[in-house]
Amino acid sequence: MIDSHLHLDDEKLRDNAEQIIKGLHEHNIEFVINNSCNLQSMIDSVELANKYHDVYATVGMHPHESSDFNDKFRALMRQLAQNDKVVAVGEIGLDYYYDLSDRQTQRDVFAEQIEIADQLGLPITLHIRDAYGDAWDILTAQKNHLNNGVLWHCYSGSAEFARQAVKFGHYFAFGGAITFKNAKKEDVLQAIPFDRILSETDSPYMAPVPLRGKVNTPYNIPLIVDKIAEVYGKSTEQTEAQIRENTLRLFKKIAR
Repeated sequence: MIDSHLHLDDEKLRDNAEQIIKGLHEHNIEFVINNSCNLQSMIDSVELANKYHDVYATVGMHPHESSDFNDKFRALMRQLAQNDKVVAVGEIGLDYYYDLSDRQTQRDVFAEQIEIADQLGLPITLHIRDAYGDAWDILTAQKNHLNNGVLWHCYSGSAEFARQAVKFGHYFAFGGAITFKNAKKEDVLQAIPFDRILSETDSPYMAPVPLRGKVNTPYNIPLIVDKIAEVYGKSTEQTEAQIRENTLRLFKKIAR
């Protein structure tokens, strides 16, 4: 199984990251992709990826941190992206729920990082919350720079929106939220072709049922894969194999 989005460098996991990574195979997890949020997490993510065969990394600035986007970050982002273990630009996007950075700054930084990803030849991993309209406007305006794949991390939009994005070849990752009793994600999942689905935990956040409220780890990915399989009416084995194929198709730098 594969965890396409987590944060092993987060303070809730950092002290146990090495132990968690060493236990991945015991829990039937082939590899994980550690996503960046700011300058330090970008450095830490690449260090983890360099140290461990089963860890890959992304580079990019989370919308919460957009106000810190500067020349130093741009230069380091480009430099680190040359590493064979850096497989995407992310997580980037818009977050109007918390508004931790000015919305115009978020939009500007999001648009620029899309261009940088295109120049680097990398797919983008999106964090979009309460901002699907503006996000779509930016993606439409930047369509000439979307040449390497788009992944909607922790997708929380509608089935209708998903159908629209599917037409442009986008991918969608789902995590613990789809196991929540009030999630009602079945119609959203079923609006997305089986060959566009990825699995993630977003560890240490969003632990799936029956662990909701606890610190999440990649070891919980089977609970998410099982739920995806249930919704699609597939076996766990079929779902695991399809998600692997989807992940490797999107993240072309991953060599397994």
